[in-house]
Amino acid sequence: MTRADVQVRSAPDFLQFYPTLRCNMNCSFCFNRNMEATLNASPDTTLAGFEKMIRAASNAGIGHIDFLGGEPTLHPDIESLIRVAQAAGMAVTLSSNGTRPEILERLSSVFSASCLRIGVSLNTDRIDGKLADYIRSFRPIVKTLFTSEADVLQKPFFSDLSDTETELCVIYPDAVDRRDLSHCMPFDAYYQSLGRLSAGRPNLRGVFCEGFLPADGAAASAAGRRCPAGTTKLSVLPGGDVYPCYLLFHDRRFRLGNLLEDDFSEIWENPLLDRFRAPSSNRCPWTGCELFDRCGGGCPAVNHRLTGSLSGSDPRCINDHFG
Repeated sequence: MTRADVQVRSAPDFLQFYPTLRCNMNCSFCFNRNMEATLNASPDTTLAGFEKMIRAASNAGIGHIDFLGGEPTLHPDIESLIRVAQAAGMAVTLSSNGTRPEILERLSSVFSASCLRIGVSLNTDRIDGKLADYIRSFRPIVKTLFTSEADVLQKPFFSDLSDTETELCVIYPDAVDRRDLSHCMPFDAYYQSLGRLSAGRPNLRGVFCEGFLPADGAAASAAGRRCPAGTTKLSVLPGGDVYPCYLLFHDRRFRLGNLLEDDFSEIWENPLLDRFRAPSSNRCPWTGCELFDRCGGGCPAVNHRLTGSLSGSDPRCINDHFG
């Protein structure tokens, strides 16, 4: 498929922005583990720099920013950063590890849920009292990593959050090196488990790369793209460097430009993005999978992290069926 064949939007729907790479935890399963050291301790974004980046994003028509990390609440100006995005008319989400519930409570008290959605990752069996109080009071999105159906069902908060007021996200885990494959299962097994877990739970949804299936469960080919990178999203480091996906931050060959230095149009028209935008057929050898005809073959960034190639089959599936 040529560049002319790819239908390109005028801008992505949202930015995944990292205000800081610092984190106060060191989770072995985290897709961003050791990122601060890998990227040479990139400093936190400055308020002035962020204002400039938001102007560029807003002028390009981007309407949503997702604060990731690191741990975003460690940034000393996180409230001001949110205000800057809000003033530009952007919807804001923030993903936190929940270790600073007093900051989350402050943010939820200052900003309405219509302009700021907070997600809290819960991947342990215990929830601190203050965090539990925050979740009960403000109903953030609650996220948990899926390692097995039994593991999710055993988590105390799973039954506690069965009400429809709290959105519960069950995340298909990323893999950034071969060791991660031990806690990953093939996508079809995860998808089957997700169907069972969500039965009768309208507040539960799965979170996974749309390189497998679009979020609505349609055929991947219907999305008209390889994955969301460079079509519906871009990922941005604290200093403004832009990449197709956060899983590629480690490799500067995928750097598209910088929001503080380059016109957004130059970033958006970078030919590197053609490799993510063009749909491709499913190359997975596991043709017996019930999702085979609908699946796009998985996440190209995960495949690149583990094999050095953007094409091919997702190692999380291949490792289990053929490893």
